[in-house]
Amino acid sequence: MRYRFLPYMLLLPVFTMIIIIVFIPLITTIIYSFQSYRLTDPDAQATFVGLSNYFEILQDDRFVSSLLTSLIYIIGSVIGMLILGLITAQIANQAFKGRSLFRASILLPWAVAPVVAAQSWKFMFETDFGIINYVLEGIGIIERNIPWLVSSDHAMISVVITNVWKTTPLLTLIIVSGLQTISRELYESADIDGAGAWKKYYHITLPLIRPFIAMGLIFTTLQTINVIDIIYVMTGGGPGESTEIFTLYNYKVFFQYLDFGLGGAMAVIGVILVGILIYFYTRSMNKQYN
Repeated sequence: MRYRFLPYMLLLPVFTMIIIIVFIPLITTIIYSFQSYRLTDPDAQATFVGLSNYFEILQDDRFVSSLLTSLIYIIGSVIGMLILGLITAQIANQAFKGRSLFRASILLPWAVAPVVAAQSWKFMFETDFGIINYVLEGIGIIERNIPWLVSSDHAMISVVITNVWKTTPLLTLIIVSGLQTISRELYESADIDGAGAWKKYYHITLPLIRPFIAMGLIFTTLQTINVIDIIYVMTGGGPGESTEIFTLYNYKVFFQYLDFGLGGAMAVIGVILVGILIYFYTRSMNKQYN
C-alpha cells in the first residue's frame, strides 16, 4: 500500500512540464484568438471580438497564399526526402567495409543546427560567389549564374533542397530500422524462385517497410512545417512572398506585427490543419499494418 501512489508521484514532474509547456500556451493562444489584442494599439488589448479574427484571417489573401506555399514546400520536401531516404537507407543496410562510417556520416546533417545549415547553404547558393553556380558552370550545365535566392523561380527550389538535406537523415534512420526487421529467409526464398533485385525490392522490401515510411513521413512533415529557421535565414519568406510558408507568416504576425489576436487565430487554424494531416497519415499507417 505504501508504494501505491509512487508511480503517480514519479510521473508528476513529467505531467507538470507538459501542462506548463504545452497546455497553458495552447489555452492562452486560443483565448487570444477571440480577442483584439495588439501591443501596438493600447485601445485594442484583450477586447473580446468573437470569431472576427478567424473571418479576417480566412479573407486574407496573404494567408491563403502562405497555405499554398506551404503545400508546395511540403510536397517538394517529402518527395525529395522519400527518394533520398530510400536510397541512403538501402545503402546503409548493406554489408560493406566502412558501413559504420557511412551510417554516421548520413546522420551529420541532422545533427547540425537548422540556422547553421541554412546559413551554410545560403553561402553556397549565393549568386556571384556561391560554389553551386561555380560547379554547375564548370561542368557546363549553366552558362550564367542562377540567382537562386533572389528569384521567385528558384528560391523555393533552394529552400526545399536545404530542407531535404537537413531532414532526410531522420527518415533514413527510421527506414533502416524497418529494413533490419525483414527476415533474410524471405529474400532467400525469392532467390530460389528466380526473382531479380527489383522484384524482391518491390514485392518484399517495400511492402514491409511502408509502415516505417509512413511513421517517418509524419515526423519529417511536422518538422518541415514547424521549423522556420531555414526559410527565415535563407530568404526571409521572399523574394516577395514566394517562400513565405504558413508558420513563417504566423511568426511575423505574432512577433513582428505584435498582433496576438490574429496570430492566435492563425495558430489555432494551423493546429487544426496539422491535426487533419496527422489523421490521414496515421490512417494510412494503420491500413499498412492491417
